[in-house]
Amino acid sequence: MVIEVERVVLAGMLREHDEHGLAGRALSVSDDELARIGTLGGYYAFSEDAMVLGGSMGGTRALALAAIDVLEGTGRSLRRHHSQGEVAWGMSEEPDADERVRDRELRRHAVKRQIPADQSKRILDILDPPAWDPAPPDASPVIKRCHELRTKPLRDFTDEDLRVMIEQQVALNRLVGLALTRLRADPLRESGRYPGDLLASVLRVNAAFWEPLFDPEVATRKLAESLRERSDLKPELRELIRTFILDHPHRSASDFPD
Repeated sequence: MVIEVERVVLAGMLREHDEHGLAGRALSVSDDELARIGTLGGYYAFSEDAMVLGGSMGGTRALALAAIDVLEGTGRSLRRHHSQGEVAWGMSEEPDADERVRDRELRRHAVKRQIPADQSKRILDILDPPAWDPAPPDASPVIKRCHELRTKPLRDFTDEDLRVMIEQQVALNRLVGLALTRLRADPLRESGRYPGDLLASVLRVNAAFWEPLFDPEVATRKLAESLRERSDLKPELRELIRTFILDHPHRSASDFPD
């Protein structure tokens, strides 16, 4: 069974589980991602496996878990296991042992069952609509390159591709997360200019981008804080790190808009 859900409804469900950052992303998911979330959510809520493992978890929690699995691929738990509504109806804040087992087993089975999306079709012109027209003949080299990268599969993006697009503020909702995934392993990875140039592009992102996003902002701040005592940083990067930390003080999820 597939659960059909609209983007704004999915965002509301995620907020019920204190997933404020992911709720912002849900508003701009592609049709393909929304369909995958609905299919996976249906499996979590109503499949035979779910019934054998203890019955339906309900569509709200199922779709919230599915959103984490499709949009993040992390397999992490929800920040609030039971929704605010469920807690108001008398359910506990934390899952019991049986619920933990059910969630873990369902997600393990789902990984085996899911058919990977066609990665060759995961391009920005599809994932970040509307598609762009061809670059004007008199466009600058960097603008022409941005147009070309809009049709390049994300799986093939180099660090330099990411840096160029992020510095041009293109499809930030898609590319900043991809950059952060790479930077967690090596914050000073180099795209071709100097060590840390990919991180520098992320630190330069317009301040308005971060306002509704909890997880990406926290991840970026942690990266910045991990490097601020390094003595081997390029002065430009050192200043970007200092400025980002000053401009992005510690906040909790409750500080972000619902």
